[in-house]
Amino acid sequence: MSFAVAVVRRYGEDRGRQYGALLSYYGFVSLFPLLLVLGTVLEVVLAGNPELRAQILDSVYARIPVLGSQLQSNTTTLSASGLLLVVGLVVAVWAGLAVVRSGQEVVSLQWCVPRFRQRSFVSAQLRALGVLVVFGVGVVLAGIATSLAALVPDTAWGGRVLVAVIAIVLSVVVVSVIFRMLAASDLRWRDVAAGGVAGGVALWFLQLVGATYVARVIVGATDVYGAFAAVFGLLVWIALLAHVLLLANEINVVRAKRLWPRSLTRTAPTDADRRALGETVRRESFLSESRVVVRDPDADARQLREG
Repeated sequence: MSFAVAVVRRYGEDRGRQYGALLSYYGFVSLFPLLLVLGTVLEVVLAGNPELRAQILDSVYARIPVLGSQLQSNTTTLSASGLLLVVGLVVAVWAGLAVVRSGQEVVSLQWCVPRFRQRSFVSAQLRALGVLVVFGVGVVLAGIATSLAALVPDTAWGGRVLVAVIAIVLSVVVVSVIFRMLAASDLRWRDVAAGGVAGGVALWFLQLVGATYVARVIVGATDVYGAFAAVFGLLVWIALLAHVLLLANEINVVRAKRLWPRSLTRTAPTDADRRALGETVRRESFLSESRVVVRDPDADARQLREG
């Protein structure tokens, strides 16, 4: 229980709600160019296997609530070739990287990476591109797994459980790799394992429950939202994903830095409270020569009285 309280406290200190909203915006803006890139790349790579390409795209669109069916019926790709195709892909990827670049910023902030240790512009773009590739491979593999699941008979519960386990494992691996790549810090696999498992399982659960909730409750309220219901529903869905992933990464941070137990009041801070405050202050350092010291005024006052 104390660990959960510490995660929630740290989430607030790292401005999780604000960054979740920012990721929701960039996620919505990045979704369409990334789908364009995915469709174009699959059309080139799987030119000799249109059935597999269609199955992968159908699986991807099925994971997008509200607008997934509409996007599926209006699949678009870059029809140009040669230089124009390359230019089009570069522009689309650049637009799609907005959410990844924002993710780098917030994950590094959660890990309290000082400003002078942030990646350079070129390094950050290359790492963001790598994250995008990992995510794309995960999406393609998930699409293939879904295609295999369709071959399992409805009565074969063992087969369906196996497919669900494979989907969860794949989600955990992708989330863990992305967490490690986003932070501008040398993290070990054990540093991201707990959050990777929590985030992967939560994403799988949201696929089962969240999309149904958004489609029936949010989009169903057409009297309130009118024509904006579909767009609003998709934003709600992306916001759920963003907050779940940020909370999962806070699990990694609190566990790795041992930032628990936390006090419920400001009058009796714990050791973890003091270390959390120190981490928050140090991450704002602009110069490597800076030395930040966080002192406890109550402890200083006691020392003066005793001295």
